[in-house]
Order: sequence, then structure tokens, then C-alpha cells
Amino acid sequence: MNQPPAIDGGVRHPKANPIPNARLAGRPLLLMFDVDGTLAPIMSHPSLARVPDETRRIVASMVTKPGVTVVIVSGRAAHDARRVVGVERVWTIGNHGAEVMDPDGDVTVDPEVARYAEPMATTARTIAPLVAPLRGVVVENKGWTLSVHYRGADEALLPRLRAAVDGVVMENGLRVTEGKKVLEIRPPVPVDKGTAVYRLARDLGGLAEGASLLFVGDDITDEDAFRTLRAQHPNAVTVHVGSHADTAAEFVLTDPEAVHDLLRRIARTLDSNR
Repeated sequence: MNQPPAIDGGVRHPKANPIPNARLAGRPLLLMFDVDGTLAPIMSHPSLARVPDETRRIVASMVTKPGVTVVIVSGRAAHDARRVVGVERVWTIGNHGAEVMDPDGDVTVDPEVARYAEPMATTARTIAPLVAPLRGVVVENKGWTLSVHYRGADEALLPRLRAAVDGVVMENGLRVTEGKKVLEIRPPVPVDKGTAVYRLARDLGGLAEGASLLFVGDDITDEDAFRTLRAQHPNAVTVHVGSHADTAAEFVLTDPEAVHDLLRRIARTLDSNR
């Protein structure tokens, strides 16, 4: 039988070499995907995000494959991330690693994060009226983290926005990280997508000899996962979505449409190996 072709990275980029099928041939196979900007196009407001139907169908089909586990990894709250993806029976890492939801829908919050429930709630109450006058700024309260989106705001407002956010964060002993047109307010603990992805992959057998692991993401926060996986498990396949030339990922794709093509090729390879 002819070998299926290598899974193509799909873009002209220094890291856009085809992903060898052998790197994804192990079992169990863990397929881990960010949501916004990876499975779904980034929208002007978080509530508008939606995974395209065809992509959703492919992800849903992968959940049913023997030896394959699908994990959603998002800055969104776990329940919201699963809602946007619209696929049941997936594992979900939410709030940048602060929580993990199993396929049955049970959520576990990292104990270090849980200690900051009160400061996070206080910050959410305080920051909303401070940024309300800033047109185009949207505060997304995800419980264990807060996202202050400024994609629709005038760039001239950013110093004022940053000063307001930094002041409230400092008062409540929290920290700020940056993403694509968003300020992320988080507890000051060593919990991120990298720590959560590594821990869950280990628990699900994805780091064992003979296993394969794929992680695809687009945001600055996904770099935590790229760095951790490449340092701790070099055989993991890490893919950055976008044009960020300094990414720690091994491979690069242009956009969610290229991710869809990658998914389709993986699905075909899985079908051909049955």
C-alpha cells in the first residue's frame, strides 16, 4: 500500500516544512487545539466567534477514532470554549490553564488559582466601570481570569486603558499578560497553557513512548505551551498559526483555513490506517 503524503504546513515560511506523518503516527494520539484564531477566526467581539461547520465535523469525527484524544486549549472559560467549538466528549483546558474540564463536563480548578477567587471577583467589579467610558473596550469576565479586549478601540486610548488596568491589578495582587489586542488579568501563580498542557498530556498518556502529540495555537499565550513542550517533550508537534516569526513552535500555518486543511489531512491519514 502506498504511504500517504506528509501533512503539509501549507505556507511559505522558514518553519513551514511538511509535518512528517511518522510524527503523528503514535498511539495514543493527542490532538490539542486553541480556539480563537486557530479553529475559529478571530472576531471583533468574543461572543461572535464560531468554529466553521466543516471544521467542527472533522473535530467531531476525530473524537470517535480509537486511540485519538482531542483537547481544546483556550483562554476562554472551559464551558465557553467547548460551546464555541460545539463538539462533545472533548477534554478542555480553559482560562489559560486555570481549569480543566473532562469529557463528562466536570471542571477542576487549579488549587493555586482557586486561592485568588476573591481578588479576581473584586477586580472584575472594580475594572468594569473604569473602562466603560473607553469606546471599543470590552471586558470579558471568565471567573478565574479577566480579558480586557481592545480590538475595537482607538489606539490613542491604550495608555489610559493600560494605566487603569495596571492600577487595579496592583491593588489586588494580580498580574497582567498580553495577547492579541487583549490584556489578560490573572492570578500571580505559575499556571499557564504550558503547565496545563504538559500535565494533561502526561495524565492522558500523550508523553509515553510510542505516543504522538500535536499542539496548535496562534496567540502569545500559546507560546507557553510551545516552549514547555519543546523543552520537555521534543517529539511533540507544535504549530503556530499566523505570521509571528519569533514563535517557539516548530511549524507554522497561516490562518484557521490552513488549520482546517491540516485537520482534514490528519483525518484522511487516520482513515487510511484503519
